[in-house]
Amino acid sequence: MNEGQTAKIKEIVSIFFTQVGLSNFEIIVIEASNPEGLNISLSIQDASAYIGEKGRNIGTFETILRLVIKKQLGELPQFHFDINNYRSLREDSLRELAKKAAHKARIYKKPVPLEAMAAYDRKIIHTELAVCPDIKTESTGEGEERRVVVKYIS
Repeated sequence: MNEGQTAKIKEIVSIFFTQVGLSNFEIIVIEASNPEGLNISLSIQDASAYIGEKGRNIGTFETILRLVIKKQLGELPQFHFDINNYRSLREDSLRELAKKAAHKARIYKKPVPLEAMAAYDRKIIHTELAVCPDIKTESTGEGEERRVVVKYIS
């Protein structure tokens, strides 16, 4: 990703959020997360409505931004979108939740079902526990009730 593309993406994001009705925001991070990807983070006051319950609105904004960027640039670079560092903090808490569930599964030798969560959140749990040879994770349920179950395997 070159500087021109990065500047164009920053401009697209800025125009998009201005049209959404935000007037006081700052794009605080646009950095290469890998040679072909970007991290885009927005800093805004009173962000709760833009973040949404459990970060659902962030995911929606990311999807819309993907469509807008692809339409305007003709290509779609990989990127990760965040608002006020919410996703990063949520990822940390999900990793901690995964570790606690694995510990509980080891102690009680019983499956530990977690709360229903979005696919992105479930992926973090699965990834965090994939390195544990004595722990298995699986997603169960349908739709809004889909959740991860952490199991001890001997």
